[in-house]
Amino acid sequence: MDRRTSKYSIVEKRLAYIKARVELANSLNLTDANIHAENFYRDFFNKLGFSFTNTNFDSPNAAHIDLIDTINKQAIQITSRTDSKKIKEAIDGFYSKDESKGYKLQLLLIGKDAKDYTTSFGHDFDHSKDVMDVKRLLAIINNLETDNIAKIADFLDNEILEERSQTESTEVETIMSLIDFLSEDENRQLTERIDNVDPSFKINMRFSEHASYLTGQYGSLYSVYNSALIKANEKMDGIMAIIISSYLKDESDLLLNKNNNDPKAALAELVEYFYNKLSTNGFDKFDKQAIRYYLLDEMIKCNVFPN
Repeated sequence: MDRRTSKYSIVEKRLAYIKARVELANSLNLTDANIHAENFYRDFFNKLGFSFTNTNFDSPNAAHIDLIDTINKQAIQITSRTDSKKIKEAIDGFYSKDESKGYKLQLLLIGKDAKDYTTSFGHDFDHSKDVMDVKRLLAIINNLETDNIAKIADFLDNEILEERSQTESTEVETIMSLIDFLSEDENRQLTERIDNVDPSFKINMRFSEHASYLTGQYGSLYSVYNSALIKANEKMDGIMAIIISSYLKDESDLLLNKNNNDPKAALAELVEYFYNKLSTNGFDKFDKQAIRYYLLDEMIKCNVFPN
């Protein structure tokens, strides 16, 4: 997939997601989505080269518009209503003000598609161009140069946090969430390095050949991730902890047998296993070392590579 196609695909998915969320919110009579849309689309259109501001200030024509660009003489009303009556009221109300002379008015429909209107709206209002929906926005964006499409895609990626669908078993979802929590900068707090990693000599008794490597790895990562892991584990109930323990024992034991009882090789494979799970399940930012530390900690608890 080339850069243009890839970036346009992001724009397409993110705008479709917003439309679906607004449509759902409106069906539940929730107005927050419409309110937040004003500032979102202000920033969105400004990425297209405009200079819109939100008209939530004392302006004579603010009752009929949400965004205004005094430099380019453009005005936009953001609405989830698609009926001709609503559109005509907005147009007539806007142009009834002297302050609106010389301005071009457009309506942006959020949550619904534009219709093929037969009403004569007047004021040189062309509904085929001046009533915008997601499809028409995408057509405009598709005509831009690749660099501009990329800027919009990056903006949408930063602004829109899609809720990922949970597709894995509950225990795997919980482990992925734990690792994601460990990977967040704000959840980590640097602590002192631990000296006695394996006080019960569990690792040394089971894997004497590799004990130095395993405890060394754990010790070097302890100061970075341990405080976050403590916080994460505090949020987990006892039943889920038992389920995860059983799951890790089964999965890790299979890998240990597969790797001829070599914990170093089996650990590397288990890290890759969860790395792939996170990568393919919508977790965009996570640390591979967070996975390693989590599994090493569970090894000391005998949940990974059990006796």
